Amino acid sequence: MNRLSRPASLASRIAQALRDDIAAGRFAAGARLPAEATLAETFDVSRPIVREAIALLKADGILVTRKGSGAYVSETPGGQVWRVASAPDGGPTLAQLFELRRVVETACAEMAAARRTDVDLVAIRAALATMQTHATDFPSAAAADIAFHHAIAQAAHNPCFTGLTDFVSQQLLVARQHAWENSARLGTLHGTPRAADAEHAALVEAIAAGDPSTARAAATAHLSAAAARMGLD
Repeated sequence: MNRLSRPASLASRIAQALRDDIAAGRFAAGARLPAEATLAETFDVSRPIVREAIALLKADGILVTRKGSGAYVSETPGGQVWRVASAPDGGPTLAQLFELRRVVETACAEMAAARRTDVDLVAIRAALATMQTHATDFPSAAAADIAFHHAIAQAAHNPCFTGLTDFVSQQLLVARQHAWENSARLGTLHGTPRAADAEHAALVEAIAAGDPSTARAAATAHLSAAAARMGLD
């Protein structure tokens, strides 16, 4: 199954509709939203549902509420929290999330090769060693895999990419465990080392060498092979 979440709740869908209205400029920064009763009538839902939708947007920093006055668009209407927008039929598919991972992690690898410090390299190599040590403990290996890619994102020295890498990694945690299991099974079947080990090692060496183009190529090769291990090729 490719779905990673249940169908979006009614409150989530209303929150997304309001988010779209704000993004389209229908409600500018500082503007007051219609009253709860008006929104409930507009969306044909109960007021508690509207209240829940407003709470979701408030948590993301898109709205602020003033006691006795209502909900207002914040001064940062784009919000202060990044999240994948819920589709009417549920969240993003595994393939869609992995597509995002490809874009983010190849960029991080390229930047890390250009910007990494000696301290960054120590963290990256430590995560790689942990992966290798716990290779047959699939949950631990998957967690170490996340730490490895987090360390590379940190080495890019752009907190925007670090946060996005961490978000995608958590969304793909279960799939990563399955990929580790598949890699171990294939290695046992063919009597060969785990392919991911060589892929990770090549990525580390490219970053250590300060070679951005080779690092991007190594990340691309690793992610293409990882997609195959997840059944996404």
